[in-house]
Amino acid sequence: MASNFANILLFIAIISSFVSNFFFFNKKTEASIRSFRISGLFVILSFFLLIYFFYTSNFSIAAVYENSHSLKPTMYKVAGAWGNHEGSLLLFVMIVSLYGIAFSFLNKKNNFNLTKWTIFFQNNIVLIFLIYLVTTSNPFDMIVPHPREGLGLNPILQDPLLVIHPPFLYLGYVGFSLTLSLVLASLIIKSLNSEWAQLTWPWVLSSWVFLTIGIGLGSIWAYYELGWGGYWFWDPVENSSLMPWLASTALLHTMLSLKVKNLMKSWTALLAILTFSFSLLGTFLVRSGVLNSVHAFANDPERGIFILTIIFIITFVSFVIFVFYKPNDVLNNQIALFSKESFLLFNNYFLLFFLTVIVIGTIYPIILSIFNETISVGPSFYNTILAPFIFIFLILMGIGPMMKWSKNILLSQKKIIFYTIAGSLILSAAIIFLANKKNLILFLGLLSSIYLMISILIENIKNREFFKLYYLPKNLAHFGFALLIFSIFLNSHFSLSKNFEIKDKETIKFNDISIKLNNRQLKQESNFYEMIANFEVKKSNFIFNLNPSVRKFFQPNQITSETSIVSRMFSDHYIVVNFQDRKSDVLGVRYYFNYFIYGIWLGLLLIILGGLFSAIKKRA
Repeated sequence: MASNFANILLFIAIISSFVSNFFFFNKKTEASIRSFRISGLFVILSFFLLIYFFYTSNFSIAAVYENSHSLKPTMYKVAGAWGNHEGSLLLFVMIVSLYGIAFSFLNKKNNFNLTKWTIFFQNNIVLIFLIYLVTTSNPFDMIVPHPREGLGLNPILQDPLLVIHPPFLYLGYVGFSLTLSLVLASLIIKSLNSEWAQLTWPWVLSSWVFLTIGIGLGSIWAYYELGWGGYWFWDPVENSSLMPWLASTALLHTMLSLKVKNLMKSWTALLAILTFSFSLLGTFLVRSGVLNSVHAFANDPERGIFILTIIFIITFVSFVIFVFYKPNDVLNNQIALFSKESFLLFNNYFLLFFLTVIVIGTIYPIILSIFNETISVGPSFYNTILAPFIFIFLILMGIGPMMKWSKNILLSQKKIIFYTIAGSLILSAAIIFLANKKNLILFLGLLSSIYLMISILIENIKNREFFKLYYLPKNLAHFGFALLIFSIFLNSHFSLSKNFEIKDKETIKFNDISIKLNNRQLKQESNFYEMIANFEVKKSNFIFNLNPSVRKFFQPNQITSETSIVSRMFSDHYIVVNFQDRKSDVLGVRYYFNYFIYGIWLGLLLIILGGLFSAIKKRA
């Protein structure tokens, strides 16, 4: 009964989407938009019904049976609704609908022609995914006979951050569906101009902010939950969220040029198409079953064929519309070399280069696996290729804001640039000398990131504009990015790790650190055994205790590591232990000393704040 009612809601939503198209082609625009809203309303109702089924542990629903358990805390029961393939796709469709409904209400008084075409495209994105949902990944499939208990959610995913991390990611890259719809609509009615950019800016920026928050939350979760000792591992599923972030960051820069100077129309259209296409690619990577990742939902890989088909259809149709309705644009050679537009263009070239490298590193191993060949693409691949270009990119980020729109500014007139570089050289060399770290990559990373931070401060102090509302978003975001890169370089070169085995009361010493295993204790909870180890750690004159543990769950049958972290102002001490037979007297340990990790979190926070301020402020 519950399954039938939920499926009726989905079928009504599909019918309403078809009706919306029927009214659109019959030029009954108001009726078309109303039908789209009705479709979205039933999608929303069906999603909240799924949450209710998880909340009440209705194990007659297959998705609830496979991803929940009656003993789970309420918070994780609710999160189970999107912690699986089927439920996450329903969340995907709901957010596409929400963005379209919000736009239809908020923009009903502006450019009605643009609104009707935007809702038309948004409606068809909803329709495509609804059909996919009910035919291959129905979250309301029923189990007969009804089981009395569920299999449980992956214990690794039972974490407060994992309750909110996926919805923020979805609000981000699914939100770019509206950006695509707006671009396609503007191409057809030939309104891709500065007025369109002004209208679209808050929607694009909001999606970008949500995506940045989602990536940041995922990074923090990976740091303390997975026991890998770090915050980013170039996991293919991590890359799937980074790809649309890079494309959307480039999109924001071209939209700025379009808004102010009515330039880069083709760039804007292409980047909008690429951004949502990479969002769909991320959907394929996470939900197709082609990846073996802690982030990925393990499902029948045949479903991936359907998602690939959807990606192809949406991307192909979008590019066809772009080709036939390509806007007239200013040629690049008409842009002054040392102007703000030129530096925005240079930065976009770098962002697209970074994007290309990540796409190749992510997709190439998957393609090889089809031919039964394996290759490992890890941090060394990305760091080796990307690092040299990051340095140039940061320098350009520091110079670009000093330029003027449509005007050549000679470097000789900008002595401050050279003074800033000189100051950055001195500071970077001082850090290298004091730390006794003779490493060229570290020096260049510090030099370029310090240069960007100093250039932002000096230029804005000089013009007395750092805390002016108009300039604050840009300053916060750029300074945050510089701090992020600065912290990443410090973290990668000053951190250390040590793997070892230890017995009770034994002490292990290395560098200026000593680690003693005081004792171990076992306890049993309702759904798991837990072994807790107590370590005494000494570093210089600092003495503290760490208490990592290992849990062995009964349902599902799985082992997880619980990290123990002690933080100081500039560093974290971090220990993870392996699961050990209770009769063994040897314990496997992984110790990490992570330097300047909070600089990374602070950099992300400043980037997010910059985006938030830009989204809410009244733009000139």
